[in-house]
Amino acid sequence: MRKIRGRSDTNNKISALRQLLTRRHIIMICLVAVGTFFVTVGALMLLAPELEAGAARDEYRMLREEFAGIPGPTDSLAEPELLADTADNDLPEVFDEEEPDDVINLSILSLDELAALNGDFIGWMSIRNVLEYPVVRGNDNRRYLNTTFMGHRNSAGAIFMDYRHLSGFDGIATIIYGHHSWDGSMFAPIVQYLDPGFMERNPNIVITTRDGRTLTYRVFAARHTNQWDYAYTVALLHPQWSAEKFPDVPHGKSHFMILSTCTRGGYDDERILVFAAR
Repeated sequence: MRKIRGRSDTNNKISALRQLLTRRHIIMICLVAVGTFFVTVGALMLLAPELEAGAARDEYRMLREEFAGIPGPTDSLAEPELLADTADNDLPEVFDEEEPDDVINLSILSLDELAALNGDFIGWMSIRNVLEYPVVRGNDNRRYLNTTFMGHRNSAGAIFMDYRHLSGFDGIATIIYGHHSWDGSMFAPIVQYLDPGFMERNPNIVITTRDGRTLTYRVFAARHTNQWDYAYTVALLHPQWSAEKFPDVPHGKSHFMILSTCTRGGYDDERILVFAAR
């Protein structure tokens, strides 16, 4: 009886040990699985912004290349002689005292195609060697904060005019918004206008409107401010005061444009404003 009882006790101990080891093994597997899950989620969270930013860059690069044939921000523009065969009546009119050196010939850009892709399309913005983007105007100022020109949900958003400017670029003053993207895209480059040297080297903002006109604005001021800046109120409610209220307005200018972006630093209400006129 002692031997039988001893074997039984041993078997029970072995069985209990096996159960304990099994439980520990299951717990270890669960811990590894949970750890792997969180590591994977963390990695995806780190990669997601870059993947999203890459998707936005590809979309806008495609629009530049496929529709406008316009070089990217760091490329040089086509030499004038390459456009010599274009008929004079195909060239957009330039509304300025004289044609600046960096006016871009968008005669190969199908404005109708861009409008067909997005009915909110109102024009194409170009700052030579700095940025090239289509401009939209929605029914509010929320949609294009997180929606690209092609309608994709993306934190890069789009370059858009304040929806309250019903006259578009024909109004006395217009505000254009864009994100200060961390990868240097969208309106991130306009922060450089705080440097007088950059402003002197890159003075012209060229707008090709949806109906084919070319409007050339000249940058004359920029400042680091906040979302409560009085310039917003002037542009939205009292545009007729623009020539008096905006800083350092060049003599004789009657139409104004404000580029607005955030600072990616400091407080959420900080803004960079760039003022231009034609």
